Amino acid sequence: MHRSKFVTWTLACSLAPACGGGSGDTGATTADATTTAETTTSTSETTSTSSTTPTTSEPSPTTGEPAPTTSSTGEPDTTTGEPPNLQMSVSQYGITWTFDAPRQVGQFVTGDWWVVGPVTIVSVDPAPAEGRNGSMLDPVGSQDYDSRAGNHGDGLRVSFPLAVEGTHSLVSAISHPDEPECDQGGSDGWHTYDGDCQRGPIATQAILTVVPAPQPADAFRPPYAGADKPIHRAGDICWSALPKLAAPGDTPDPSALLRHVERPWIDHLRTWEIQHGCATLNMYCYGREVGDIVATLASYVLLDTPEQEALAHRLVQLGIDNYGVLQAGGNWDANGGHSNGRKFPIVFAGGLLGDAAMASPGADIGNEDEMTYHGEGGQALWGRACNDCYFDNGCEYGGDCENGAKDCRDPAGLADGCSDYRNCCTSHTWVGEALAIHAMDLRAAWAHDPFFDYVDRWVAGDVEGGGGASNEFVAAMWSAYRDVAPTVSACP
Repeated sequence: MHRSKFVTWTLACSLAPACGGGSGDTGATTADATTTAETTTSTSETTSTSSTTPTTSEPSPTTGEPAPTTSSTGEPDTTTGEPPNLQMSVSQYGITWTFDAPRQVGQFVTGDWWVVGPVTIVSVDPAPAEGRNGSMLDPVGSQDYDSRAGNHGDGLRVSFPLAVEGTHSLVSAISHPDEPECDQGGSDGWHTYDGDCQRGPIATQAILTVVPAPQPADAFRPPYAGADKPIHRAGDICWSALPKLAAPGDTPDPSALLRHVERPWIDHLRTWEIQHGCATLNMYCYGREVGDIVATLASYVLLDTPEQEALAHRLVQLGIDNYGVLQAGGNWDANGGHSNGRKFPIVFAGGLLGDAAMASPGADIGNEDEMTYHGEGGQALWGRACNDCYFDNGCEYGGDCENGAKDCRDPAGLADGCSDYRNCCTSHTWVGEALAIHAMDLRAAWAHDPFFDYVDRWVAGDVEGGGGASNEFVAAMWSAYRDVAPTVSACP
């Protein structure tokens, strides 16, 4: 939705230094749809270099990604019955991986490439340079894609040639030029895939997964983070667990929504420095924008639309990735406006796949869990568990309180924490998530009631300065469906 359509308090906060800046446009209404502004490589670029003369399939009608090319010779693939697709290299989003010999390759349901190992990856293009264009294997924690990006750690990147066997995820990056393209909250910034500005110096990232055997055509890519690489399949999705609601009015442009999750969100940094560490053609860096995007996607995927299946697939993949980060020891610790929107995709994916552990991943994930609690008297309140001088000093600096966290809870548990991050960068982003969890009957799986009770207070106007949502569409969905009983069936 265009900035002019945002609720007033959201727009006012978009320029506030405390909120990190940026608008995080979450999709125009159908009548106001605008063309996505790409600044570098095409969003649908997925190619391969065949060792034989290939035949090329038409692009997928749901993802826009070209279907895998197939070699004209060789024994049939036992998973598909098709001849093996032998390639010397594959490319995605402007990144090319070249092998030591023709290798069998294919694509997961979301378009990312796999290659059967053992394999030696001879090179990646663009080539790694000093502090730029880095690649990491099964990353978690700090990053070495770009030395300018947040939470950088030297020596974490891999070098080429790289011999890989078993199941592993190679995440490769293209860095932005040294010269910034825009200013974001007083910091150097680069353009996002939809023309906004964020602080991440990485342009794009893509994932090549090495697997021990060919993968089914409906396989989701395993999580990029850590050593655990489970394979889930689209054929296992329980569609009865997802409602098919009627739109309450104007809806966002579905192509803009799908673009938000077209490329992988490489989101394994456990600190606020992700604000300076994302790939801006893949995702937004600041948690307020991440939260607004997830809220809009969570609301739209509930609707009976032609795009529901494609969007559900992409949200499931995001959930698989986020759950992989958790399983590898990562998390998104509550901190200002930084850690919104990470838990919902995990619970969503687990609910649709019938995976109870994924559907209920814990009650200490991100801002939604760690910034909401039941205070004295049982009222749901906002604020994380820290004790600093800012709250006791009347939510301002001065006197003996010259600095301190602005998002701590009331030590007495009687009132909400200070309004700074509460109103600009967290609460409103949670409305779409809470609605979707209610509509999918997954509140018990989420396992943190204060979150839902607080969102009810926020939307009802019981929080000072509250009452808004990420955009008018999410607000309309809440009004139409918050009090409607779920109509879904749990997966067996």
